[in-house]
Amino acid sequence: MKAAIHQPNFMPYLGFFDKCDYSDIFVIYDSTQFKKNDFQNRNKIKGREGWFWLTVPVTYNFGDKISEVRIDNSKKWKEKHLKSIRACYSRSKFFNRYFPDIEIVYRKNWIFLSEFNIALIKFFLNKLGINCKILLSSQLNIDRFGTNALVEICKKVGCNEYLSGIDGKQYLDLTRFDIENINVKIQNYKHPKYHQNFGDFESHLSILDLLFNVGPNSLKIIRSGRYYESQC
Repeated sequence: MKAAIHQPNFMPYLGFFDKCDYSDIFVIYDSTQFKKNDFQNRNKIKGREGWFWLTVPVTYNFGDKISEVRIDNSKKWKEKHLKSIRACYSRSKFFNRYFPDIEIVYRKNWIFLSEFNIALIKFFLNKLGINCKILLSSQLNIDRFGTNALVEICKKVGCNEYLSGIDGKQYLDLTRFDIENINVKIQNYKHPKYHQNFGDFESHLSILDLLFNVGPNSLKIIRSGRYYESQC
């Protein structure tokens, strides 16, 4: 059984969803520390002048877990996001197919960043036709850190294969997985090209870009970039 573990990023890029699709169990790592200026509260979309950040404003204290981070609703971020999405994608082939439902998600009264991100992730999984089982690390009572936390999660969900991101090569202690007889595969996603608006192709954008431009064929495009390297 394959498991992947990842922070609840904001409207993630294609490789995130390939990892979901390749997994049997996908654990959303909401109990790890929030990282400022990362993809947990922002991602890229593409407009006429090129790509730019779509950012959810947050309030937090250093050391807060992702699940503890609150959205700063004193700012009119929802209207800004929806206006930007319309400006970038209203002429895309599948905009009208998905945007009304995305707007419904946005309009709910969100307090915590992780809850908003998870709702969007589940929305995209549904539209893409990805059926992996979703669990939250905050519900698993993990009391370790680093590699030990990842190994503990794998043991609790009963997997024998862990799917890591490419950065895992830098920080994972592979011997800890080996001791527990858990095989590690490193995702080295080969980002595919697809039709985009506005000039030259730009990779590593939010899943929004693919979905609005490609629609029902999005999962086929995502899978075309799949590549995993076995480590142990």
